[in-house]
Amino acid sequence: MRARTLRRYEERAADRMIFFSDAVVAIAITLLALELPVPEGPTVPAFRSAVHDNLDHYLAFLISFAVIAAAWGQHNRIFRYTRRTDARLRTLNAYWLLTIVLNPFATKLLTTEGDDTETVGLRFGFYALLQFLALAAVIAMERRMTSRRLRDPEVPAELVAAGEPVLYGMLAGFGLSVPVFFLTPYGWILWIVVPQAAGRLLRNRPRPAPDG
Repeated sequence: MRARTLRRYEERAADRMIFFSDAVVAIAITLLALELPVPEGPTVPAFRSAVHDNLDHYLAFLISFAVIAAAWGQHNRIFRYTRRTDARLRTLNAYWLLTIVLNPFATKLLTTEGDDTETVGLRFGFYALLQFLALAAVIAMERRMTSRRLRDPEVPAELVAAGEPVLYGMLAGFGLSVPVFFLTPYGWILWIVVPQAAGRLLRNRPRPAPDG
């Protein structure tokens, strides 16, 4: 009876952390929208011109919306079957949330003035590094769950690892783009190309044969 009660408390603690994380992600995405400039103009041509002048803001919003949504998807994947938490996992989750709440700031940084190579490298490099750290936190949490057996033991390992090719592909794409941005402003192409290539390679790699 005591063990059952303790398990129920542990499951409740895990649920609270997940709900809190979901709320923070929702707030971060909402803040992205609040930062969008509102186009103005007394005529249709003037309104279109205002929209055109702010296209970089709208594009940055769409990119960050997709990035945060993907980060939340990976977070949801690894926590879907979580039964318990511990102090280390909660700390790692807090680090992940820090990267999420910094996304509106990093998104605004993308649209600031400055076209020289070094400035672009700092702005876009910081954004890419932030996403790299978020993905690294997800990987650290996933390994913590595995090593401490915090997941439901009845869930097959293959099911849990189903999204790992995408996760590692995104990690590589953002990580490699950080130094590239100091050479060319087109380092963002790696955000698209590398995850797709890495995902294909990891999905097609031969799996070890089962014992026996």
